[in-house]
Amino acid sequence: MQKLVFLFFIILFTSCTDNTVLVNDMRDLPNAKWKYDEIPDFSFTINKTNIYHQIDLKLKVFKNYPFENLYILAHIKDPEGKSTTQRLNFILADITGKPTGTVSGNSISYELPLIKSFKASKSGVYFIALEQNMRDSVINGVQSIGVKVKEGQPVF
Repeated sequence: MQKLVFLFFIILFTSCTDNTVLVNDMRDLPNAKWKYDEIPDFSFTINKTNIYHQIDLKLKVFKNYPFENLYILAHIKDPEGKSTTQRLNFILADITGKPTGTVSGNSISYELPLIKSFKASKSGVYFIALEQNMRDSVINGVQSIGVKVKEGQPVF
């Protein structure tokens, strides 16, 4: 009977994990200040080039974050070392100024689409670096930044 209960919990545990998530990582920023020269980078391995991948920006800011948006430069390097850069603007508040993220205590968390349908050219290790691209050289109120990469729909 104990083996049956143990087997049940193993099956339950493994069925709850999302095998399509390749990376789900965040980095804390010292003193909740994001400087121009602080460019967190994340690596992930793509084995399936016949499917699209969803890359999401993960962001956690204090409620006193002074802006309603965030400009970033997303630098992606493929396994051969070829880099591409995209400048992206993320709207963090609705038209009334209310945050669109999840509020918890003094923080607001966001998970926003960075690249909806990323098509990997080759299998291997990819890197994504996130560089803040606001007018101020230091952005106050950014607690942590990260990415979530998951497998998506097949490429036709």
